[in-house]
Amino acid sequence: MEWKNWQHISLKSKKHLPSYSGIYVVADKDDRVWYVGQAKNIYSRWQGKNHHRYPQLNQSHKKFNYTIYYHPFPLEKLDEKERYYINTFNPELNNTQVKQYLPRVPSPEEEIKRILKVLNKPNSLYPTVRSLILGQYRDNNNVIHVLCLINPNDYNILQNSATKKHGGLVRNAWSGLYRHSKRTIVWIDTPIYTMSGYQFEFYSGLEVINYLEIHSNKRNHYLHKGNILGIDVLMITNLKILTLSNLPLEDKLKEKLPLLENTMNNQKDSKNQSEELIKPSLPKKMTRWLVNIEDVEVEICKDEKEKYYVRHNLFWYIVFNNKNPDPIHNGIINNLQQWVNNELPTIWWVGYRFKLEELEFEDGLITEAVLLPLKMFEDLIKYFYEENSKNNRFSSYNSSKPAKSTGSLDRIYKLGKWLQNHSLEEFKK
Repeated sequence: MEWKNWQHISLKSKKHLPSYSGIYVVADKDDRVWYVGQAKNIYSRWQGKNHHRYPQLNQSHKKFNYTIYYHPFPLEKLDEKERYYINTFNPELNNTQVKQYLPRVPSPEEEIKRILKVLNKPNSLYPTVRSLILGQYRDNNNVIHVLCLINPNDYNILQNSATKKHGGLVRNAWSGLYRHSKRTIVWIDTPIYTMSGYQFEFYSGLEVINYLEIHSNKRNHYLHKGNILGIDVLMITNLKILTLSNLPLEDKLKEKLPLLENTMNNQKDSKNQSEELIKPSLPKKMTRWLVNIEDVEVEICKDEKEKYYVRHNLFWYIVFNNKNPDPIHNGIINNLQQWVNNELPTIWWVGYRFKLEELEFEDGLITEAVLLPLKMFEDLIKYFYEENSKNNRFSSYNSSKPAKSTGSLDRIYKLGKWLQNHSLEEFKK
C-alpha cells in the first residue's frame, strides 16, 4: 500500500491541494480505494466543482469520510502511472457512469407550504402577527380561494418564488407579475398562486396587521390559530374587525368580502374554516388504456363514474406536435374554450367548463391534466381535419404514392379520415 505513505488531506480540505502534476487516490476511512486519477495541476483539478466525481463523492462523504492521497509525477509519466494504479486497485468509480445530481425542484404544493411557513414565522418587525388568513370561499368550479394578508416587506418572498431558476412548475403557478427587465420584477396585479384545487391570493394588509400587533385584546377576540395544508397559520374569526377599526383595504379585496361573509355565516363553527383546508381535494381516480388507430396511438381514460375522456396532452400532441404542453404557459383552457364555443359546428359543447384536475391512475401515476370528453375530442379532431382539407393541405395524401409522415398533419389526416366512418366509442371498456 505504497499510496498510504503519500501526502493526503480530507476531501473537504481540497483547497489545500498542491499545484504540481501527479496522481491522486481517493480512499475512504477503511482504506477502500474509490477513484484514481491524474492531473497536470492537482489543485486546479479539484477546485470548485471542476472534478466530475466531486458531487458524487460529496454526497456520501459523511458516510465514508473520504481522503485524497496525492504524489508528484512528471507529465510524461502520468498515463503510465494512472493505468498502473487503476489496474492495481480496481477502484469503485473508475469506468462507471457519472451520477448527475440536479437541483431538486419543489412541487407546487410543497412551495406554497414553504411560503405559508415563512409568512407565519415571527420576526423582529412582527413578533406576533406577521401575516393573516382573512378567509376562504369555494367558487363554482370547486376551487378554494384562500385570501392572505401580508405586509409589504414580505412581497420579496413571493417574488423570489415566482422567479426561481429551477422551478418551472412553481413559476407557472404565479400570476400578477410584470417582468420589467432581467433584474427587476414588479407586481402589477394581485399576486395569485394557483395549484390543484386551490387559489392563494395575497393582498397588502399592513394596517390590519399593525393594528392587531399593537392591540393584544383585539387579537384574542378576532384571531385564532388554524391549519392550512398542514401549516400553522393565524386566521381571522370575524370580519367585523375590518369595519370596526376602519382599516383601509384594497378595492379588489373589498369585492370579495361578501363571499367570505357568506362562507362564514354558513358554517356552524368558525373552526370549520381551517378544517376544510386541512385536506386538499383528493386526486380523481382514473383508469386508462391505449388503442392504435391507423398507426396513431390514442389514450382513453375512464373515471369512477364510467365517463370517458382524453387528456389535453394527447390532443396537443396530435394537433400541434407538442408532447408536453404546459396548461398555463400554452393557454390550454382558454384555447379549448374558444374552439368549442366559436369553431365547432355543434352547440353540444358550448358552455362546457374546462379545468385543471389532479388525476391518479391505476398504475400509481399522479399527474395534472385538462380532460376532454371522448366525443368532444372526436369533434375537435374532425374540425381540424376538415379545416386542413379546405386549405388543401392533404393533397399529397391523395396521390398514388403514399406521403411521408409530416408529424401532426399526418396524425390529423389518419385519425380524422378514420373518424369519418367510425367512432372512439367502439373502444370503450
